Amino acid sequence: MNIGLIGLGYWGRNLYRNLLISEEVEEIFILDTKKRNIKIKNEKLYFLKSNDFFKNKDIDAFIISTPTSTHYKYIRKCLEIDKFVCITKPITSNLQQLLTLKKNFKNTNKIFVDHTYLFHSSVKFIRDYVKRKKLGKLIYYDSERISFGKFYKDVDVIDDLAIHDLYILDYILKGQMPNKVLVNCHNNFGNKNFLSNISLNYPSGFFANIKVSWYSPIKSRRILLAGNKKIIEFDDNESDKKIKIYNKGIEFQDKNVDQWLYRVGSIEIPNITHKESLGVMINEFIKFIKTKNKNFEILKHAERVMKVLRLIKSS
Repeated sequence: MNIGLIGLGYWGRNLYRNLLISEEVEEIFILDTKKRNIKIKNEKLYFLKSNDFFKNKDIDAFIISTPTSTHYKYIRKCLEIDKFVCITKPITSNLQQLLTLKKNFKNTNKIFVDHTYLFHSSVKFIRDYVKRKKLGKLIYYDSERISFGKFYKDVDVIDDLAIHDLYILDYILKGQMPNKVLVNCHNNFGNKNFLSNISLNYPSGFFANIKVSWYSPIKSRRILLAGNKKIIEFDDNESDKKIKIYNKGIEFQDKNVDQWLYRVGSIEIPNITHKESLGVMINEFIKFIKTKNKNFEILKHAERVMKVLRLIKSS
C-alpha cells in the first residue's frame, strides 16, 4: 500500500520512521511546504504543493501530521477524492468543524484517528483488566501530564496533553460522557493556557482528575485508575515496569460505629510485551482500510472526545 504523509515536523518524522519499517507499506509520498524537513533521493516522492500531491493516483491512503489548525482542510481534501485518512490528535480545531464534515460528506467512515495511547500495550492491558472486572467498581482516574514546553500557536496545553486522557477515558469507559466539568487554567505566557486542572464527574459516581502543564522542570506521564478492589498505575516514563497493580482497598462499615477497614496486599508487575505505539497504529490503520464492512464507530469516538473538549473549553 502507498501512503501519503502530510507534514514532516516532529510527529511526522516519527510516523515516517515507522512507515519505512512497516511491511504493509510500499511507497511513502510526502507533502511538506518546507523542503528542508527531509532529504530523500527520489524527488518524485516529495511534494511542496498540495494540488500536485492530491492529484497523485498512486497514493492509496493519507496520514495527516500537520498543525491542528490545518487538519480540517486536509481531511476535506482526502474525503473529496474518497480516500482513507488518518489524523493525529486533536482531529479538528473544534467540534463544529467535525460536525461540518459529517454534514457535508457521506464517506466519513473512512476517517481513522491516531489516538496514540489507544495502541499502547499498557492501555490495552488496562482496558482488558477493567473489562474482566479485576479492579471492581471504578472509583476514580487521576492523571498527570507535565513537562517543560513546547508552546504551540494553534493549540493550548489542554488540546495538546489533556486530549490524551479524554480519549483514554472514552476507551476505558466505553463512551460514557461526564455530566459535570470543572476547570482551572493559568495563562501567563501570551494569554496561552499553559497549566490546567480538569475535573470530570460521571453519572455512575466515577470521578476523573487531569493535571496538565507546559511549565514543569520535570516530565511526568502517570495515570492512576482505582476500583474498590485494586488500584492500577501506568507510568509511561518507566522503561519496562510501566504497569503496577496494587492490591489495596478500603471498606467503610457504619452499622454500629464509623469504621474504615484497610486492605493492604502485594504489588503485581505484569509482564507486558511493549511495541512502539505508532507502528501498531499504522498496522491498525491499514487493517481498517482493508476491512470490508466499514462503520462509523471511530468517528463516533472522536466526536465524543471533541464534545468533552468543548465542555472543558467552555468552562
